[in-house]
Amino acid sequence: MRTLIITATILAPAAASAGGYLIPSSDPRALAVAQAGVADESGASAVSLNTAALAGQDGFDIAVAGELLNNRTEWSDPTLGTASLSATSMPPSVAISYGSKLAADHAWGVGVGFGTPAGGLLNWPGGWAGQEAIQSVDQKVFAMGAGAALQVLPFLKLGASYIRFQATEELHQSLNYLDHFGDAGLAMSGGADSFGVAAEVRVPNVPLSLGFTYSHVANIALSGQAHFTGVPAAFQPTLHDQDVTETLLIPDVVFAGAAYQVMPHVKIMAAYSFEHWSDYKEDKFVGSDGFSVSVPRNYTNSKVIRIGGEWKGVPFLPQLTLRAGILRSISDQPTDTLSPSLTDASVWAPSIGAAFHVMSNLSVDIAYQHAFFDTVTANPMSEAFPGTYKTNVDTVSLGIYWRMGDRRGQK
Repeated sequence: MRTLIITATILAPAAASAGGYLIPSSDPRALAVAQAGVADESGASAVSLNTAALAGQDGFDIAVAGELLNNRTEWSDPTLGTASLSATSMPPSVAISYGSKLAADHAWGVGVGFGTPAGGLLNWPGGWAGQEAIQSVDQKVFAMGAGAALQVLPFLKLGASYIRFQATEELHQSLNYLDHFGDAGLAMSGGADSFGVAAEVRVPNVPLSLGFTYSHVANIALSGQAHFTGVPAAFQPTLHDQDVTETLLIPDVVFAGAAYQVMPHVKIMAAYSFEHWSDYKEDKFVGSDGFSVSVPRNYTNSKVIRIGGEWKGVPFLPQLTLRAGILRSISDQPTDTLSPSLTDASVWAPSIGAAFHVMSNLSVDIAYQHAFFDTVTANPMSEAFPGTYKTNVDTVSLGIYWRMGDRRGQK
């Protein structure tokens, strides 16, 4: 009989970016080119993707976007059966920036933004074989940031940002008391501060730009309540409502990329990103009155290779921009700690998108990405909940962008 409150982490399956529980950018342009445009950012969205690109903007820029993310996971085991889940979330984003030119080829820019860079939603069917491992999860990690950038040389822009993360999460797990099942639930929230630095380099006399970003790790201290239902009298001294704490890791992330103008209206982009997940060793839940549970994770670092392209002003419709991209995330996780609460794996994710300029300074953008996660199976010789997982994620993003001036003239 289970007498511990938690036997699994409280984090949902990863989204289309793979690598832990980070999710794709809500910005349609970024999604369409697989976030390969770190060396070719512009507009207010740059506050979260490459802050250095804020320098050189002329006047105000506003970006509002929303994302619909659908995660489908199939689980099966020869002796325990099958189960599937389908969960949909809608993370939003908004950004506002202002920039201006200075003398001697200098420029500056500032911006603020709000988005949802991480989280997940998981609801396994009632009574499924793994209900004692995890039943449901609802996690949201919000980011509120402010950034500033300066063009210090004609070919060099530098940027820095402050980021405030706020997280909420709720977990439910079934407890088996032999004659009936009870519910163990956690509800927690908390926040942490972080920062980022960025650079953009325009190679002189060559239509080539380079971009670099770094965002620092954030350890979000969560606190809240543990709540139990259906607990027999014999277990109430241990399993009773109490305060609980846990620390949620948002890892260091490094981006490096390049963009090349192959034709007057066609640009190709490539980027590499590194997510420092190896510090994610365990999920540890500490109660104020009677329990402390450590769930091993031993996560490994994630590496993502991204390629994208953009064709502005297509001949048959000059107001239209077409985009496409693909990424490969290498995120192979230890199968002896695999759990139905976080079934991450390496992934292929192609994407497409378009922008239509309603007016010279107003555009509507849309993007779609489909992620094919590799099939993963828990090590049958370990203590991990047995089974094989196959995940697919569809992401659709829609945005509206307004710029003071001619938006079609952006880089």
